[in-house]
Amino acid sequence: HTFNMIRKHSIQYILLALLAGNLAFTSCSDSMVEEKLFSQIGDGNLSDIEGARLLTNGIYGYVQYFSYFGGNNWLMNVSSYSDEFFCNWGGTPETGWGGAQNFLNMDAGHAMSETNWNSVYSLITQCNEVITKYGESTEPEIIQYVAEARFWRAFSYDKLYHLFGTVPLVTGSQDIKNGIARASQEEMESFIETELADVEKVLPETYSSTDYGRPTSWAVKATLARYYLNKKDWKKASIYAKEIIDKGGFNLVDYQDIFSKNQNDEVILAINHIAEANHGNKYVALVLEASIRDALGITGVSASNGYGMAVPFFRTFDPDDKRITPYNPATGKGIAVSGIVYKSDGTPVYGTPEEPKSVEEQLSRILTFKWEVQTNIPLGEDASLNVPALRLGEVMLTYAEAENELGHLEEAKTYVDKIRSRAGLENLPANLNMASMRDAILDERGWELYHEGYRREDLVRHGKLLEKVNEKYHYYFGKDMPWKNNNDRILQPIPTNALLLNPLLKQNPGY
Repeated sequence: HTFNMIRKHSIQYILLALLAGNLAFTSCSDSMVEEKLFSQIGDGNLSDIEGARLLTNGIYGYVQYFSYFGGNNWLMNVSSYSDEFFCNWGGTPETGWGGAQNFLNMDAGHAMSETNWNSVYSLITQCNEVITKYGESTEPEIIQYVAEARFWRAFSYDKLYHLFGTVPLVTGSQDIKNGIARASQEEMESFIETELADVEKVLPETYSSTDYGRPTSWAVKATLARYYLNKKDWKKASIYAKEIIDKGGFNLVDYQDIFSKNQNDEVILAINHIAEANHGNKYVALVLEASIRDALGITGVSASNGYGMAVPFFRTFDPDDKRITPYNPATGKGIAVSGIVYKSDGTPVYGTPEEPKSVEEQLSRILTFKWEVQTNIPLGEDASLNVPALRLGEVMLTYAEAENELGHLEEAKTYVDKIRSRAGLENLPANLNMASMRDAILDERGWELYHEGYRREDLVRHGKLLEKVNEKYHYYFGKDMPWKNNNDRILQPIPTNALLLNPLLKQNPGY
């Protein structure tokens, strides 16, 4: 599935599907889980194969929510709900719109909680349409479309599960007119695991370049590797990860190339940009602040002054780490903008010549151009860069963590060192024990995968979410979070509108 080359009627279908999701979730319908699609394919207008293809293509407009193709997106929220990200909107205070996310202080009325819930259930609803309409087909091409839909549905439920805990498992076949209760933990995990295991057998290993962005069997394996890692099933996580490393045909590439060169050898699954307004990569535009943009000579890019890297997290990096290479305006390469930045006339961007202020002092964050700066692009944003959803670097660290927990420390070290070598760093010390290796791998995952949506899950798995976010809070406020020991803050609240529309849905503890 190539977003750059979708035929006109496919694009129209995706936009209709997006509109349908927005209409359904903002209407006065009796139940949020009874979302209606206003883009149903009329019977008799298309062949079954063509209808299945178009309905499946509609999934990918919703999938974009898991990327940086919008202001209020999944990655922004789950990253800020950890120690590595800082959202500026609403200001630093923990009661602001951004601060509530930065410091685990959201409530059930927070717009981002509602947006996460609604957007992901919109995707699930679109997947259910494909599955219920075509799930009994014996046509090979349609079977593959149904498998794609089942993958994205399982992927979505896995994301919801880690953010909200157990949620209603809407599969399109239940009677839900009176609401639907949350699944049990066993039901939730069994559903995700079974769906992924089934579609792994159906989806192909590769697609043509024009179908880039559809999940392959390797993408399913990578999803299962991370699923088992979070479940602490170290053996299965190791097996899946090692198969990808040895047999998947993926290779590590230059770190910045991962995010600046589409369809590179490291990416296992990408969320593709669409070459039209509001469907491109907005990451740089959302990071930039106008004074810095002008001082760096970046033109044709808007500056939303939205988010970046939390200052204390930035200070954990080795200064020579290539993953925070200073941005060079002369070449347009590099990643981090920190410290005191000067204008062309020699005066500082912030503060006065006598008392200049650093970027982190002024903006409370580090600007990070992990995705390449593209200048003079339509609307000043919508860059033509995909967002990796799964990649080899993460799989290697998954393998290393699983191997360490299985007692194979040398094997774990080998793969962490491969990641460190790419970053321009020395190998890990040779005398680490299992506990110190565990900590080293967690650190490495943070440095390698920042702003890619992994960090919160990693900290939860290690039991360190509250501890690490408290360190961020302490940096910004000079004191501990009042709720630093409140485990109820680990999960986000179920949004108020979901509770009102589904009488069987119960709120998470503590909200």
